[in-house]
Amino acid sequence: YWPPQYTIMDGATLEPLKVVSTRGMTVDTQEFHPEPRVAAIVASHEHPEFIVNVKETGQILLVNYEDINNLKTTTIGAARFLHDGGWDVTKRYFMTAANQSNKIAVVDSKEQKLTALVDVDKIPHPGRGANFTDPKFGPV
Repeated sequence: YWPPQYTIMDGATLEPLKVVSTRGMTVDTQEFHPEPRVAAIVASHEHPEFIVNVKETGQILLVNYEDINNLKTTTIGAARFLHDGGWDVTKRYFMTAANQSNKIAVVDSKEQKLTALVDVDKIPHPGRGANFTDPKFGPV
């Protein structure tokens, strides 16, 4: 979790190529957070980008790594306290828990936007769980 940053490294040598701070404003109260932690990083199946959950700010970053020296980052406001998540069976939708906000954020990685912010009754489990096919509803 520390320091509040993410690092893009060379895959063969693990040499750091780019270090980016995650410090910023929270999505709800617009307060500056000096030490927001990176809670999850996954690779998109649709674009040359990483999806980065910044826990305390509630921001989901879509980091295009085609040009390491000139990163293009799309910031999606979701909900504070983002944690871990996972892909649906199609590998298009990334679902991630905002556990202390009692929400689940769903990102459409193809369209590069938040498609749902689902309220839940209790703290959502940060893991994705299992994918299975329901006889009535199909892939779950």
